[in-house]
Formats: sequence, structure tokens, C-alpha cells
Amino acid sequence: MKNIILLILLLTFTSQLKAQNYDLPPNSKAGKCYERCFDYEKRFEWKEVDCAKFKAEKNREKTQEQLIKFKQQKIRMVKYQEKLKTLGYEIDITGIADNKTIIAHHKYLKKKKKEEKRKRRAEKRKAKSE
Repeated sequence: MKNIILLILLLTFTSQLKAQNYDLPPNSKAGKCYERCFDYEKRFEWKEVDCAKFKAEKNREKTQEQLIKFKQQKIRMVKYQEKLKTLGYEIDITGIADNKTIIAHHKYLKKKKKEEKRKRRAEKRKAKSE
């Protein structure tokens, strides 16, 4: 009997754990349009955009310059994903900012920020000792 209760409690509490999903914006509102904004130096974020402009832009045919720009962005993302993979993060190299890539990106930024903070502290200690 104790084992059954323990199993039920375990399943109940573990099902409550959820990972962040970056496919949809948090606290999105019906009727509003959002765009994914990925910057290599900042955390991933969603921005609200004008729906009419977004739909018109989606229906319009892409020019040669836009296609080239898109391919360049994809190549840059592939290189960034390869960099993250060599640093030990578990991601798939697809050229698209998927959930695994965004989570690894956030971890990388956090690690980078800590290293910069340590470097500044070491410089302050060195300056004080001189």
C-alpha cells in the first residue's frame, strides 16, 4: 500500500515539472502577432508586431537580396550551433534556433557573464595589491 501511494505521489509531482518552451511566447494574447527575436549577445525574446504588416510581408514574394540574407543568417546560426556543440552543449545543428539551441544559448550567456565578472574581480584585486 505504501508503495502505491509513493508511486502516485511521485508521478503527480514529476508531472508538474515543465521545461520552458520557446515555440510560443509567454503570456500571449489572442489576436496579437509575435515575432521571434534572436540576438547572439542577448537572451532570446518575443516582440509584438503589427499583424497586418506581418501578414502582408508573409504573402509577398521574397527578393533575391532577402533570400541571400536569409541564407547568410542560416549559415551564421550553423556556425554558432557548432561553437555551442564544441563547448559541450547538447544541440542539433540545423541552422534554426530551436528549443535546445535557445536553452544552450542562455546557458552560454550565463557562463560568459560569470567569467567576465570573475575577470573584473581579479583585475580589482590585482589593482589593490599593487
